[in-house]
Amino acid sequence: MKTTVLSMMVAVLLVAVSHHQMYAQQAQQKAAYDDYDQNIAKMNVLALPFRNFSLQYERVVARKISVSLGVGIIPGGKLPMLSAFESYIDDEATMEQLQGVRLNNQTFTLEPRFYLGKHDGPRGFYIAPYARYSTYGLSFDEFEYTVELEHEGHYIEETRTIPLDGHIRGFTGGLQFGAQWRIGRWVYLDWWILGGAYGTAKGKLTATAALSAEEQSALREELTDLEIPMVDTDVDVDGNGARLNMKGPWAGVRSGLAVGVRF
Repeated sequence: MKTTVLSMMVAVLLVAVSHHQMYAQQAQQKAAYDDYDQNIAKMNVLALPFRNFSLQYERVVARKISVSLGVGIIPGGKLPMLSAFESYIDDEATMEQLQGVRLNNQTFTLEPRFYLGKHDGPRGFYIAPYARYSTYGLSFDEFEYTVELEHEGHYIEETRTIPLDGHIRGFTGGLQFGAQWRIGRWVYLDWWILGGAYGTAKGKLTATAALSAEEQSALREELTDLEIPMVDTDVDVDGNGARLNMKGPWAGVRSGLAVGVRF
């Protein structure tokens, strides 16, 4: 009887010690996890001069792994950085048309990050594969085209305008290289060194108007000659208006400097 009681006491003591060690280990792991920041809200300050409000939330999910969600918004206005595409467009008339384009944009980016530096948490050099969904709203307030008309045995040219409105939607995947530092107690500096992405896009521009045969022919020719970088176009014009369908590969380069605050 005494042996049985003693055995039970030893067993209870071993279980208590085991549970104490397990809780102590969990507490140490939690304390180590709490030693580094887990949430950072950031803004890409280099995007602001281009009318792009680029925000990012980063959440640490493991010792050297985090997940970021980014949102970018370009309010409606003229095409930013149009000169960057000038080398792709060799037609002066197309450049003049694009000067009259109004653009708005929204992007959503999902980005897991893998930190490779000696520090725990979201600090040091990182590699980040990412996926991005983008929407672009496009409009030409006055898309110009020239109609050739016969008048009393002579041909004259008249410039007509028509409003075009539509969108492009794209999905891309890519890889980002960057580095992040903590400055002081609350502030982070995140350098998006370089990233590239590739995917697909499609969209449509439409115009609704009653068109004569001469206007249809002239508008069809002008839309066919319109060069939009990186996508193929297909034009359909009839007596009720026009449709410019766009589809093709979509590529992008990503860089920036984000300032963040931990919380």
